[in-house]
Order: sequence, then C-alpha cells, then structure tokens
Amino acid sequence: MQPLNPFLAAFFKSSTATQCTPVQHHVLLVPLTDVLLTWRDTDSGAVANEAVASEEFLGSHVLRIPPPYTTSGGKDGSHNLREFRGKAKQFSTLNGRSVVIKDSVVYSNKGTWEEIKIPPAILVSNTRPNTILDTKKKPNGDSAQGAVPKKKDIRSFHDLLNNFPMIARQMQPGLEKLFAEFTAVLEKPLPPPPSSSSIPDPKPDGPITAAMKRARSNSFSARTGKMNSRDSLPVTEDFYAEDDEDVMRASLETAVTAAIDLFQSVDKQQLSLLGATTDLTGPLVEKLIERYVAENVNHFLFPRISALRRPEDLELEAKIRQMEFIDISQLGIAIEGGSRAKHDLLIQLGPAIEEFKKISSAMSPVAMMDTLLSTTKAVSRLTGTTKSDQRADGQEEAAYEKAIVTVNADTLVSLLLYVVIRSQVRNLHARLLYIRNFIFIDDVDSGEMGYALSTFEAVLAYLALDSTGLRRASRRNKSLWDAAKKSDLTELRKLMEPDASAIAEDNEQSSEDNVDAGHIRRRSFSFGLTNGSSGASSLGHSVSDRFSDGSGLSHVFPFQASGGDGGDFPPVKRVKRVAMDTRSLSSGSEISFHSRTGSIGTLCSALEGDTSVERLAQTSNSFGESILMMAIQSQNPASLEYLFSLSGYYSLDVLLQDMNNEDTTLLSAAVQLGHMELVDMLLGRISALATEDQMVHYLAEQDIWGRSVGHYLFHAPSLITRIGKLIPWRQRDNNGQTPLFAMCRSYDNENYYDMVETGLKVARDTQNDGQALHLDDHVDAKGNTLLHIMNDPRLAMRILHYCDVDVNATNEKKFTALMVASKYGRYDMVRCLFADPRVDVNAKELRGLTAVELAKDDEVRNRIDDLGLFAMPAGRDGRITGVVRAFFVEDGSVRLVLKSAAPTDHDSYTVTTSRRSLADFEQLAQLLAEENPASWIPSMSDIRSPFQIPVKPSRAILRDIQARTDWFLRIMLSHPTLSTHEMLWEFFLVPELQLGAMAQRTKLKAETRVEKIKEEYEPVRDIREVEQFVNHAREMVRSVNYSTKAVTRRANGLGLATCDLYDSLVLLHRSVSALRHLPRTHVTALETYVRAMAPTQSSPQVTLHNTLVAIQSTVQALLSSLARPATLIGQITAARREADKHDSSASRPSRWPLGLLDDTRQRIQEGKEKRAKKYRQEAQYLAKELRYTQQTVAAELAGWQDMHGKMARRAIKDFATGMVVLERMKLEGMIRALRKVQPDGSKK
Repeated sequence: MQPLNPFLAAFFKSSTATQCTPVQHHVLLVPLTDVLLTWRDTDSGAVANEAVASEEFLGSHVLRIPPPYTTSGGKDGSHNLREFRGKAKQFSTLNGRSVVIKDSVVYSNKGTWEEIKIPPAILVSNTRPNTILDTKKKPNGDSAQGAVPKKKDIRSFHDLLNNFPMIARQMQPGLEKLFAEFTAVLEKPLPPPPSSSSIPDPKPDGPITAAMKRARSNSFSARTGKMNSRDSLPVTEDFYAEDDEDVMRASLETAVTAAIDLFQSVDKQQLSLLGATTDLTGPLVEKLIERYVAENVNHFLFPRISALRRPEDLELEAKIRQMEFIDISQLGIAIEGGSRAKHDLLIQLGPAIEEFKKISSAMSPVAMMDTLLSTTKAVSRLTGTTKSDQRADGQEEAAYEKAIVTVNADTLVSLLLYVVIRSQVRNLHARLLYIRNFIFIDDVDSGEMGYALSTFEAVLAYLALDSTGLRRASRRNKSLWDAAKKSDLTELRKLMEPDASAIAEDNEQSSEDNVDAGHIRRRSFSFGLTNGSSGASSLGHSVSDRFSDGSGLSHVFPFQASGGDGGDFPPVKRVKRVAMDTRSLSSGSEISFHSRTGSIGTLCSALEGDTSVERLAQTSNSFGESILMMAIQSQNPASLEYLFSLSGYYSLDVLLQDMNNEDTTLLSAAVQLGHMELVDMLLGRISALATEDQMVHYLAEQDIWGRSVGHYLFHAPSLITRIGKLIPWRQRDNNGQTPLFAMCRSYDNENYYDMVETGLKVARDTQNDGQALHLDDHVDAKGNTLLHIMNDPRLAMRILHYCDVDVNATNEKKFTALMVASKYGRYDMVRCLFADPRVDVNAKELRGLTAVELAKDDEVRNRIDDLGLFAMPAGRDGRITGVVRAFFVEDGSVRLVLKSAAPTDHDSYTVTTSRRSLADFEQLAQLLAEENPASWIPSMSDIRSPFQIPVKPSRAILRDIQARTDWFLRIMLSHPTLSTHEMLWEFFLVPELQLGAMAQRTKLKAETRVEKIKEEYEPVRDIREVEQFVNHAREMVRSVNYSTKAVTRRANGLGLATCDLYDSLVLLHRSVSALRHLPRTHVTALETYVRAMAPTQSSPQVTLHNTLVAIQSTVQALLSSLARPATLIGQITAARREADKHDSSASRPSRWPLGLLDDTRQRIQEGKEKRAKKYRQEAQYLAKELRYTQQTVAAELAGWQDMHGKMARRAIKDFATGMVVLERMKLEGMIRALRKVQPDGSKK
C-alpha cells in the first residue's frame, strides 16, 4: 500500500532511495501531507504528485549527515545542547544544496526550491511577478484599492501634529506664545508698588489681553442684563463672578481663533498634503484645534468655573445624595412587563451610567459635550425584550428578541434623571456652564447637541428646584430596605401595612419640605414658561390620549426614527411610559414646544415619587436587589416569610421574574449562600404555585456568568436528589462548564465524594436512555473533561468503570487527563489511570512531551516510572526488569532509567533504580561477546543518533532507543546461557558501574576460557558432521528469519496505514467544515468520529512491531552465532593444510651435494617441522574451540527456540487483547458521533 504523502510515495519509487546508504547518515525533510495534497505549482499548474516526483525535488529534501564525532558517549552527541539552542545550523542535501535549520524551522538556502505558502498567496520580491493577464482579471475595486494609499486616521490635533512634523514645526512657536499669554492673562501678577526702584514699561497687549480688557469694559452691562432676567436661578453670586466668566470666555475664544489663524498660515503645500492623505476638512480641523486648545488650558479654566458655581453644586450634590435610594419606577415611568421589564431596563441603563461617569475625567468642554451626547443617545436607544414562544421546530421556548423602543421627551428626562442620580458626578452646574458657554465652533443650542443639553438642563433644574418628593421616596425606600434586612418585623410591618396614624406621621414629616419648596415649585412653572412653552398647554388637560403625527426626529437624531399617529393635540399630563413616541425640544420639530412643555410641566406632578405600598413592595436598590432579594442576602428567614405572606404583592410571576443586576434569581441567591432554611422556604413557595414546566424554566435561568441554580448546587448538595431531575445538567455557563462539571471542581466541599457520586447518578438518570453517563456532554470550553479536573481516585475509578468517557481526550493544550494528573502531582490519579488499559500512557502534547516528562518533580516522575515498570511482564523468577524512561541530557547524551523490582513478600517488591547511557549498553554487549564468543547476543551498534540535527534532537529516535535497549535487557535476562551472568546483573543492580574493572575482569575470563578449552575439551574428529548440523540449523533459522521479516514489514505497514487513514479523515473534516449548508451537528459528529479514529502512541500495532523487531534481533544474533562454526571449520582446514604443506616440505630429500651447508639445511628442516607442529596445534585448538562452539550453539539453539515461541505467542496475545480494547474504544467513539446527529437515536 502506497503512503498517503505524495512525497514519500514518490521517494520510495525513485532511484534516490538507493543512494541513501547507509540510511543512518541520511534524514528526510517530508512536506506536510495536507499541503502537498492541496498544493499546485504556480508556474506549470502541475499537482503535487507530478511536481514532487522530480529528482531535483526529492534530492533537495534529503539531508546527508556524516557520522558524528562521538566521545565516550557512543551514539550520544559530543556537544552541549545549550550551544545549539536558538542557533542556526547548515546542512547539505543529497544533490549538493544547502538548507538551514533553526528552532524547528527549515529555511532554504543557496538555490533550494522556492516554497509557496498557501493560503494566502502573497507576492514577494523573489517570486514570479504577476502577468498582464492576471492584472486584467482583477476587479476595478481591487486595482483602485491597491493603487491609492490608505489614508491616515487622525482623531485629534495631537495625532495631526505627530503625523505631520512640518506643520508641527511651523505652529510650535506660535502655540507656545499663545499658551504663555493665556497663562499670563489668567494669572496676571500685581503691578510693582510705587516705591519700587524701577518700574518697567508695560508690554504691548496681545490678542488675548485685548479681548480680556474688552470683556472687562462690557461686564457691567452684561451683569445688569443678567440680574434683570426673570429666568435666572435663585442663587447667590459673587459680584465679579460674571466678570471672571466673561474674561475666561473671551480669552478662550480668542485663543482658539488665534490657533486657527496659526494653522491657516502654515505652508500651503503641507496643507495640500494634509488634505490628500487624510479625510479632514476645514470644519473638522477647526474642531480639533478648539479641543486641543481647550485641553491645554483646561487646568486654568475649569477649576475657576467650578469655584464660581460651587455653592449651587454643593446644594445639588447634597440633594442627589439624598436621592441615592430612589427606584426607577418612582420617577413616573410606568414600565409594562412587570419586574422582568424593569430589570432589563436597569441593565440597559448600566452602560449609560458608566458613560456619563466619564464626564468627570473629560479635559475640555467639547469632551464633556461628547460624553453628554453619547449618554443621551444611549438612553434613547433602549431595547425591549419580547418573548418568542415558537422555535423553528415548533416547540415552545422562552427566547428573547431585542427590539428598539421609542423614548419620548418626558421619558428621556426621567431616564436621564436616573442616570444622573446613580452616577453621583460632582460639579454638574459648572459642567453645564462650561459646555454651554465655552464651545465656539459647534452650535450647542440647536440640533442633537441642543436637544441633549436642554434635556440635561431640565434635569438639573428639577433636581435643584422640585425634587422634594423624590427625596422623601428615597428616605422611605431606605427605611423599608433596612427593615427587610433586620430580624425585627415591627418596622417592616409598619411600612408594609400602614395605618392612619402612620400616614399622618409621614405627611407631617414631609410637610415642612413641601412648604419650603412651594415657591420653588412655582418657579419651576415659570422656568418652563420662560423657556418658550405655553402656560395653557402646560396646565391644561385634554380628553384625547393620542399623539401628533409629527415630523419625527430625523432632523435632530439621525440615529433614531419616530413613529406614531394622531392629531395636533398637545400631550396630557400623564404617567410617562417607555413605549411612547420620541419628541424633540428643538425648533425644527413640528410640536417641539408642546413636547418641551410636557417635559417640564409634568415634572412637578409625575415625578413626585410614588410611596404607595404597591410601589414600595416592588422597589430595588442600585444593585437591582428587590426587597425579597435583600431579605435573602441578609439571611433573614423571618422577613422573607412575612413578605411571602403578602401574597397580593408577591405573586408567582413576581417571584419567578425577580433577579438582580447580575441576573441572579431568588433561589440561586439562596443556594449560593447555602442557607437551607431560605432554600426550603423558596422551594416550598414556588413549587406550591408553579407548574413543572415553569419550575424547569425557572431552574434554567442563567445569570451574567451563564450559571443557573444547578451550577451552584455544591453549596447545597442536599438539593441534588430533591430537584436533580429538573436541573438542566447539560447547560453550559460562559466557560462551558455544566452543573456536574462545576460540582466536580468543588474540591473543598466536606461531602465532596458523596456529592459528586450523587450528581453522577442523577445526571445519568436524567438522560432517560438507560445508558451510561455521556461525559462528552460535560466538557468545558477549554476541552477539559471530568477526568482532567478530578483529583479523587475513587470517583475517577467510578467514572472509568460506569461512564461513557474518552479516556484519551485532550484539551486545548493537547493534555490528556494523565498528563494533567502528572503535571500537578496527583499520583493517586496517575495510578488509577495507569490501571486502565484504554489509557495511552505515551501520548504526546503539542511539544512532544509525555506524561512522565511533564511530571511535577522527580519524586512524581520516579513513581510514574515504577508504574511503568509494573506494567511490564515479569521474568521466570518473578523479577520485573526493564528500561522505563529515556531522556536527553544537556551535555548532548542520552540517559536511560533502568528499574528492577524483586518480590520480597505478598504484593511487595524491592525496586532498584539505576541510570545508564547508550554507550554503557554498547559496552555491555561488547564485553559479553568478548567473554562468550560462541553465544548469540543482539547487536547494539546500529542505533541511529538522535542528535544528527542538534538544534532539534529527535524524540522519536529517543523512544526507539528506549524500546531497543529495553528489549535487549529483557532478552538477555531470558538468554539460555547469559541470563545469570554477573556482569548483566551488575548492570541494572549496581548504581555506579566500574567500566574499567569490568573490562579487566572480562579479559581475565576470556583467558581462563581459552585455557579451559585447551584442557577440558576434546577436538572434533569429524568436521563434516558438525558442518552438516550447523548448515541444517542455519537453514531452519534462516527460514524463520524470512518469515519474521515479512511479518514485521506487514505490521509496520498496518501501523502506517492506520496513521494515513487518520490523516485522510482529518483532511476530510477540514474540507467538510467549510460547507456552509451542512448542519453544524453533522460537522461536530464528524469531528467526534475523527477523534475516535486517532491512533494512540501505545497502539497494539506499534507494540507488535517493536516486539517483532526484537524477535528479529534475536534471529540475526543467532544467525551470526551459527556462522561462527563455519568460520572455525574454515580456519581448521586452512591450519591443517599449512601443516601438511610444511610436513611434506620437511620430508622431501635434500638436493645439496657433498653434504655442503648441512647446518643450514638442518635449521631449515627444523623450522618447517616447528611450523607444521604449530599449525597442527592450532588446528587441534580450533577443533576444541569448534567442539565448545558446537555444544554452546546447540544448547542455546534449543533455548532460543523456546524463548522465541514464548515471545511470539505473547506478542500475538497482547496484540489481540490490545486490538479488542482499541476497536471497542473506536466503537464507543462512533456511538458518540451518532448521538451528535441523532440525540434520540440511542433510545431506539
């Protein structure tokens, strides 16, 4: 089966793969599968399969890495990893090019293929330029947008000066001189005394000084006209107050004019550049300049204006503080819809109050005007809630839709009055004066500014002149609220059930305020009349309740449209309603004066402050808490019981709709307090009056955090069994947490276990499908499941056994529940999860770290290693030994943690821990082979180094090293000959190895073995018999080798096909998610299915492949061992041949005549005999060595056959068991996916 990745499929088909020898010295740079499958060449339009098949492309993605210079660490690196961290390193490709790798990113260099990022395709300088055809295909809008530069966004004059330094440079001297003169005018020092020795000549007057003098000269007539005016407020003024005000106004106006002149004198080229690169016009620039000048002199002007109006503001602020406890329903606004509509209105007024508070930090009159205007717009843009009882599927549901509510002028005054009272802003008179008299560019007397300012002025007039009724209502509200919070019911009954004497006392108490305010109230009428309204229209009544079909407010408020019908009759003095039409105070409106009369004239009657018991019973404080809520918050059952007895005021609808500004219901507040007496009273009252559907809807009411009563049940666990079946257990808050999720996070609850266990049972029962609890419905917004947040192992065990849960689910950080438990040191949870066969203990997070690598400290890490050790199979003696972990060290080497557990008692083990390097394993194999040359020992010399790319050490190779060393150790402990070797046991039992001593001891043992063979073994007489035995054994083992290789390749192919299938599903989900017409439930179901198909790191295929590779290593080792007898036979044959050769040469007669050189001939003859004897001795020793090798190989062959069979049978058994577990998990994932599409499908 071909790989899914087009690059890999093309690579293994090409001749490039044959050039990568040895494979340990080459690394593939594999492009991502999803990129290649969606990539197309920009020049030729060829798809990835065609483009990546070229030799150039393939050769550019193969790195040729020479063998590293190793130190004593063997395969480990020779450099410190810190030297490469964050640094770039250059590598050569197979075709001679170069790439640079830095921080896990590969950069092309020296002519490597150009990478095109998709999406988006961005044209950069070194890519193919656009053709003319491509340019013609572009729409005109896009072309124009690309040709015209984006204009600068200038919001203030500071931004203008910063973006245009030439303008700032030309205006800076003039502005500095202007502000200096303004400061001198307002802080002019006294002239020197006549006795002064030198009196300097006066400086010529500047424009601001001249304006100040003109204002002084005209101040007397201005003050006289002001005092004769009949519409002035009755306040005591300083004689020179108006003089100072005129001076400041004239000075600021002159400064603004001078600054505008400075700007107009700037170089015309710069002004043209300003107009071309911004959207500013002349009037806009003038406004910016006015605001800039006002902000720079605000610290001079506003404190003086505040001082001028301080007496009025002190009185106003005192009255506003006395109205702190007023309720919005007492402002003459009849709110249709009950307490829920009132609650929605208060919530919508919250942003307006916060906006109005910004006027305190405004640094100029223009900024104050903007704040006032935005506040007025916010109040005018109220939205109402209308219930929609039908869903798309025809079922009833309490859904709320927002609709714009028209606000008339009278209601706007009342709402703005509430905003002013709640905001508690100081210096309101001064701010009104500042806005009205110190803005010069804009006309604040007309348009929407004039409407907003006139409304604000009407509010201040009412607060100053006619607010006695509201103050009295505020005092009565506070008395009632305080009484509701106390356990003494006397005062509460006195207020809620007033008799004649109580009413008389209240009237007597307020009579003084009424008498004192009599003349003020009359002035309020005159105030309204002198502002252009008709007295007849103000005091007259009309029998008609209709409104004029006026011209609307489009000329004043472009942001709001009015509606309505009727005749040209002025509105009667009636209680103002939020649902009325909006009318204007400006002259542009058809009935503006009538509307203004109604606004001011009705203040004295409609805003008196309703203090009837019916109204008091429905009042609420600034937090939106009703009297019932106050009794609950103060934990006062007596007051709550008394209030419940007033059933005429507190009906079922009132109880169900009662909530504070945080949308907390009465029951939710009582549950949060954990006061069971209050909870029982509320539940008893509501359940006795409400139907089951009303109860279910009430319990599902969510606060501003999205939490309902169920989310707070951990405060009252006894309610779980009482109302658990009515709780929406799948309802999520703003963080995605369900009530069961919130319950599991309440770790400090004293009944935590019982509470969560009960919650699990009730939540399962409410599913009504008879199945296990579906925990995929209880996942928060960060992807955490209940197992992620659980810290009680008993509950975790219950969840694992009795709930439908994905144990390997990951959160947004790709952390599994095991990783979270390991990271936070929850060892009991780690042990519980390790015991479940479904848990992937080797799962990796985003950085490639596993659970043991994320452990909180070394102690937790060591305990997790112990758990990993006990998951391994035990040996014949019950001892468990293995390599449990591998990790990188800063010096560029690999460390392997070895553990061995020996049983000491029933269910008790003694664990020994040691750390070894990869070089230690290589030396162990080398020393064992040197001491036992005839035995088969798996090779440890062909392991790839994980530091071939030092900037990114390979964790995949690290895990391969761990698997190979673990299997090497386990195979050696099962070896028929070497399983009891002292060096092997020292390797994992002795903490510190003495490698030098071990090498010396091995050398001595090798010499002793040679002497033992010479002395104790008989030489082999019939070599052919040994040769036949060895050849037969090699043929049999070779056939096993072929079969093992074939099965190993198929196991590897199965694992790769599983990964390719998952990658295909991921690509399918990504494509399907872009289909807009497909229901989101189907996309979610496909995502659930894809997650269920995800392969695990500890998958049975991977485990089987590792086992088969280990078996293959034993087969290769045995074949190497069986090759030794043939080598010895060849050496024996060669030695005997040499001996016979020298014997024949020695027995040949001499050809020397006359006995010449007899001594020399004798020495040569003796040398031949010695060499023949030496070869015979060598052949005899080799024959003895062959005997020893034959016996050893024959003995180990039988042991190997038994071990090989056991390993194969255990591998097949583990694979079958693992596949059953894996397929069952996939089946459960498919069922979850089907539930997403068919929620009721499980019942069928």
